[in-house]
Amino acid sequence: MADHSKTPDVSVIVAAQNVGPYIAAALRSALDQRDVNVEVIVVDDASSDDTAEIVAAMAATDPRVILIRRTSAGGPSIARQAAIAAASAPWLAILDGDDLITPDRCRALLDLADATGADVVADNFQRFRVEGDESGATMIPRAAAPYTFFVDAASFISGNIIYGRPNLDFRAVKPLFRTAFMTANAIRYRNDLPIGEDYHICLACLQAGGRFVVTSESFYKYRVRDGSQSFRLRAEHIDQLLKAHEDCGIEQSALGSKQLTSISQVYVRALERARSFTQFVDQLKSHQVGKAMSSMLLTPDAWPLVIRFGLEAMAKRVRRLA
Repeated sequence: MADHSKTPDVSVIVAAQNVGPYIAAALRSALDQRDVNVEVIVVDDASSDDTAEIVAAMAATDPRVILIRRTSAGGPSIARQAAIAAASAPWLAILDGDDLITPDRCRALLDLADATGADVVADNFQRFRVEGDESGATMIPRAAAPYTFFVDAASFISGNIIYGRPNLDFRAVKPLFRTAFMTANAIRYRNDLPIGEDYHICLACLQAGGRFVVTSESFYKYRVRDGSQSFRLRAEHIDQLLKAHEDCGIEQSALGSKQLTSISQVYVRALERARSFTQFVDQLKSHQVGKAMSSMLLTPDAWPLVIRFGLEAMAKRVRRLA
């Protein structure tokens, strides 16, 4: 049993905005960790619902819950960084305010980090819509026996190709980070990214020489719901991702690594293709059909996305009518 009076082993970092129906369950899943002492630091990012009040009520009865309230919304990066600044544990765990973690997650990942010397350690995640449903898709393929593997920068970037279909999908990974490693390398969340913030902090760890280990076991439960913070991608978001990728200087730091340079270029081309497709969709929604078709003629790389998502939209419509 964990001794809650002791210094925490893990600081669970929760950026929360308008997750009133889900936040209590998320925090309970963090507080119920077995054989690990935790603190749960919640930064309410100026919610307009009762999220902050629910967290405050839990904090009043459990000193392991710490609430920080922002008066203006800054986005998940700013909220997470504020929580990290208040953390006191040697490990930082990222948890979204509408997700869940199983009771053995932190202990299992800490043991894996001890065995491998990892600075960043993560598990598989499983999607769900209804709590208790174990049939949702996972981030990476599972096997009869659990397996672990190291992640390098090239494979991590490959697993984050937008609109790609990678064998190893790292687009929503929620790791544990070794606090001393983050501090020693001055690694922080970027304040200018409303999406892709977890990708860039993980990539920064890899660029700093961090050892990143993943297990195929699914301890993290990723809630799929309408109206979540995973909002629809817009052209300006893609521009921000392109700027962040340029700033990280991955290709300059990859001199001598043809694989890393190549996958970095694929990542950029995928973003540029996604931007063309996003602009095409926005133009159609604005009834600028002629302009949309002209832009597609000039950017044939985006045609596969038009076909792919057009067919998916038609299939959804058929299912609704069936």
